[in-house]
Amino acid sequence: MSMGEAGSIQVEGDRGRLQSFHEQSISVMNAMMSREWDGNDEDDDEAEGQGSMMGAIFILMNAIMGASILILPCSFGQIGIVTAVIMELFVVFIGYISHMVLADAVDKYNGSNYQDLVGRMCGPTVQLLSQFGLILYFFTLSCATHITMGDQAVKICELADGVDPDTEVEHSWYCKRDFLIPVGSMTLIFPLIWVRNISSFGYVSVFSVFAVFYIVAAIIIDYYKLALDVPEEIWMPDIGILPIMQYLPVFTLGFQCHMTSVPLYYELHQRSVAKYTVVILVTSCLVFVSYMLAGVFGLMTFGSKVNPDVLLDYSSKDGLMTIARGAISVSVIGSYPIFVFLGRGAIDDTIVQIAEKFSVQLERNSEKRRVITLLLWHGLALAIACVTSSFGIVLSFVGSIAALFMLFFPGYMLWIESRSGNWGYKVTGSILMFLGGFTFVWTIVFNVYQIAAGQS
Repeated sequence: MSMGEAGSIQVEGDRGRLQSFHEQSISVMNAMMSREWDGNDEDDDEAEGQGSMMGAIFILMNAIMGASILILPCSFGQIGIVTAVIMELFVVFIGYISHMVLADAVDKYNGSNYQDLVGRMCGPTVQLLSQFGLILYFFTLSCATHITMGDQAVKICELADGVDPDTEVEHSWYCKRDFLIPVGSMTLIFPLIWVRNISSFGYVSVFSVFAVFYIVAAIIIDYYKLALDVPEEIWMPDIGILPIMQYLPVFTLGFQCHMTSVPLYYELHQRSVAKYTVVILVTSCLVFVSYMLAGVFGLMTFGSKVNPDVLLDYSSKDGLMTIARGAISVSVIGSYPIFVFLGRGAIDDTIVQIAEKFSVQLERNSEKRRVITLLLWHGLALAIACVTSSFGIVLSFVGSIAALFMLFFPGYMLWIESRSGNWGYKVTGSILMFLGGFTFVWTIVFNVYQIAAGQS
């Protein structure tokens, strides 16, 4: 950095860009939280968005990239690098189609968020189903937050315990997962769920993107530093089509940002499908490269037996990975209040809408209902995290729900649009609906079987 006025100008410029990105993040979040609609299209004004294309790219990257990157080396190892890359490209392609479906629907129906758009196009019943999906999605992410935080805390605590991780000496009781998850949950996570104004967490979105970039860089550096031999075949293992489909939810979760995509496009300055196409393509390319590097180098470091959470395979004495564990922990903990806020809002809307069907009028955002919902939500998420040791199964469940929002609902919207006689819309919509529905059902059935069989 240059000195004097040049340095001052550079600092102010960087600060201004960061502040602009922060303000745009909050603008999009406010749009996602806005759930009131009077049902009159004629009263809707065309959105005067202020969002920039560069800001949109970083916001989408933050919505996409997170703890799901930790399972990629394991997924690559189970289905092979070549198959995994092909599946990633396939998910990017169908994800791009559904992004364009949603953007076109926003222009036609002026929906400001995902549920609003589903309600305007598909009716209140389908909107209610989408809200149930949102509740499941955000709740499962809340469970994954506890698991990620606890698993990384174990490794960090082992380093602080001073016991050589290469020996069989047992660590102290306070390094146990069953102790760290409840303590971390009640001291670090529980206070955050009561925050009413989550705009202060906007800077976490900036941190999250660079935290993932750091993890990718650390995985690559450690591969060359450790120089481990991987004797087994990792490029094209002999595996059937159904086992391969088991990992489709991992990749749909890895590229799912469609709930953010609707308000983001709605807020985009002088929005157009062509402009948003550039945003989606740039975002997808950056995320695809990051995922591929993490998956390939993580797999080549540990082989096909790599842990579903790749950071757990690195030694507690590894300084690079200790920082990575702290970074991913802060990232997911910072996202937790957003999951709870949006999930609680979907629960409240669902309760009110169901009550209205029985001619019962309930107050929206009741304080008593809010407290009860938050306590039940957090307590149940903590309990599930304590008894669930498989990080992979939890993310697989999340991915199956993500497939509904990436594929099924956009496909249904496209199928509705095909009533005008456009057979291309009908065929494409049917394919998206089938892929989303199949991924959801197959994953639920497969994981229930795995749990019943005592496998992970």
